Amino acid sequence: MRNLIKSILIVILIIIVQFFVYDIFVKPVITTWGASSEEIIMPMAGDNQSLTITSTRAILINAPKPEAWKWLIQLGADRGGFYSYTFIERAMGYETRYQDMIKPEFSSIKTGDVIRGSVDEKRSITPYNFKVLYVKPEETFVLDKWGTFLLKEVNNQQTRLVIRTQETEASNLQLRIANYIVVPLHYIMERRTLLGIKARVEAGENIKFSQTKDILWFLGIVLSWLMIFLLVFIGRGITQSIIIPLILSSCWLFSLLILNPEPVYSIGLLTFTTLVGRLLKIFRFSF
Repeated sequence: MRNLIKSILIVILIIIVQFFVYDIFVKPVITTWGASSEEIIMPMAGDNQSLTITSTRAILINAPKPEAWKWLIQLGADRGGFYSYTFIERAMGYETRYQDMIKPEFSSIKTGDVIRGSVDEKRSITPYNFKVLYVKPEETFVLDKWGTFLLKEVNNQQTRLVIRTQETEASNLQLRIANYIVVPLHYIMERRTLLGIKARVEAGENIKFSQTKDILWFLGIVLSWLMIFLLVFIGRGITQSIIIPLILSSCWLFSLLILNPEPVYSIGLLTFTTLVGRLLKIFRFSF
């Protein structure tokens, strides 16, 4: 019982340390993921001085601006989906109609339209929709409760997609804690949306995209997290039960939020943490 309490306290310590690592090293990166210094400070159509900018993220698409616009305006559960982690969205009840082609009915977007979060809100954990507040065709639109989407032409064959999110500053501790948790979760899904749009625009229509890599990446992240905390319980001494899990948990945080969401990173981390666990269990080193 004493060892169990000790291990739980170590886990709490590791989590607290990771909060500091996140605030100092990770958060500045994920709030400006892919964006240039110019894009971070440039004015955008949805900017509102009464709101706080929480992120400006961007990606380079190797395709003409009109092609990127065709895919971008398909956002929406009843349109083309959100190009993110579909297996996560479906597990949370956010059913969508995912399309791998440009449909005529998705060829426009106008102020007042509603971008739906799910085609069946009764099954969704928390139903949500985004009202279109502003549109400048083939260039930008603003979604209420999300932010501004902007396409910038680099040249005839390259386009920058920039997404800026603004929110009302939290007025109490409960909302601040909620926002603190939501920011990295929103980033994970929005990063995948940016990558998903880029992949579809560059590949063209009628190309089926497999979810296998996304699922493997996610499994690697979850299982490596479980393995890291298992090390706390099987390790002996400060090095085995505290220092090694602290180092590995920092690697896990970077794998989740900094490195590209590729299976090679998460599965690689899982393999390494499993090997460390086996060594500690078999040899029981004492440092």
